[in-house]
Amino acid sequence: MVEFTEILGEALGRFEETKWLLPVPIIMTLMDYGKVIGVLNFEGTHFGIRFPLPEPAPTLWSFVSLPANASGLTFSAQGLMVMALFILLGSYLEAGYLGSIRDAVRIVEGSFLDNAKRDFFEFLQFNLMLYAVMVVLIIPLMAMPFMFLLAFPALLVFLYAIYGTPFLISIHGLGFGDALGESINLAKMGGEYLDYALKYLALGALISVPLTFIVTNTGLPGLVVGLLLSAPLSLALSVATVLFFMGQMEHQ
Repeated sequence: MVEFTEILGEALGRFEETKWLLPVPIIMTLMDYGKVIGVLNFEGTHFGIRFPLPEPAPTLWSFVSLPANASGLTFSAQGLMVMALFILLGSYLEAGYLGSIRDAVRIVEGSFLDNAKRDFFEFLQFNLMLYAVMVVLIIPLMAMPFMFLLAFPALLVFLYAIYGTPFLISIHGLGFGDALGESINLAKMGGEYLDYALKYLALGALISVPLTFIVTNTGLPGLVVGLLLSAPLSLALSVATVLFFMGQMEHQ
């Protein structure tokens, strides 16, 4: 059984060594400008909840349930180009971010740029797979919204099965294919891998309710507050997940 609060407490204790990474989740949140604009232009009142699973670099949008007309998803040529740039730059930032957290936990010298360069291609493959699956699930929903009841649990199962992949790439130096296979094997076994995912999801959902209300209903001030709150939260959760894979998974 995973001592989630202990791991999170240890992650918070690493804040001084990792706080220089706080701009990364802020940058990645703002890069998804369609969601930024959607939230700023939203009129009305919105309540919602998200059920996040571990990510290499969670953003504000990992915890905010967006109104339907503020999702930022477009399939125009411009929208697809922006998505491609986001995947490329996001993969580079995630590789450097997670690698730098790994180095801080191990208390070794490291370079964000070296880590980003080392793992960029593996993270790119992971993110291409992730976005491809999400698009495959989302397109039918645009034509048949009632399919949500099937698509949502399917997406959760998929994200659960693969969430370990980027951490295994960064921590153990595995290639994308090997890391994906190992993540799926761990998901099948359940155990601590499942326990950690459920506790992470529960904490994320709890945080999601007030954060969604603040960000979607109070305009620019809410967005700023959301950025300031989500960046240290993202960092703590990423450090915690690195600690989990470096320590807890050795017991399986």
